Amino acid sequence: MKLSSDVTTLVALFAIVSPITSIPLFLSLTSGITREKRRIIALQTALVSGLTLFIAYFVGDVILKLLSIQMDAFRIAGALIIGAIGWSMVMGRKGGVFEVSPLGAAVVPLAIPMMAGPGAIATVIAIGNSDVGIVRVADVIIILVLSILTGLLLLAAEPIERILGEQGLMVLTRIFGLLLLAIAVSTAMSAIASAFPGLSN
Repeated sequence: MKLSSDVTTLVALFAIVSPITSIPLFLSLTSGITREKRRIIALQTALVSGLTLFIAYFVGDVILKLLSIQMDAFRIAGALIIGAIGWSMVMGRKGGVFEVSPLGAAVVPLAIPMMAGPGAIATVIAIGNSDVGIVRVADVIIILVLSILTGLLLLAAEPIERILGEQGLMVLTRIFGLLLLAIAVSTAMSAIASAFPGLSN
């Protein structure tokens, strides 16, 4: 029964992290660089996002409390960043949030906040607090497996790019940009409703 629960947790986290959504942005930010460097960035992105989730699992709640940051405020801030990324993708702009070096993109915006965003961080913090301070090996394995899946999907981005071609990639980028905008708006609305319950009545 517990195994089924762990699988459900993995699937839910995978949906929240959504590395598939990040593939168009990954391809855009790493265009024009060698295949080897692109693979390195894919692995770095998976590593950084995984480390971020591990940190959130173990000490995320403590850090937020020490800095007096409310989770709703954290979610809204993350939604604004994701919304800015989505807007640039929809408009086909290379400026703004895209003005980062390919190597730096592995950390921001790919790993944070695209994958290890407010939703994923809030989820692993909740998982970490659900067992009354006990660190479960299964939880650690779930985050590790998620990081591996993320790396594999980003490594598969290059074949996807060859199949789609430039026009197909452009269309896919705009579609996923629109989805990111919708996710950002939904996250912000949910956080605002949670912070101000009276507004939803």
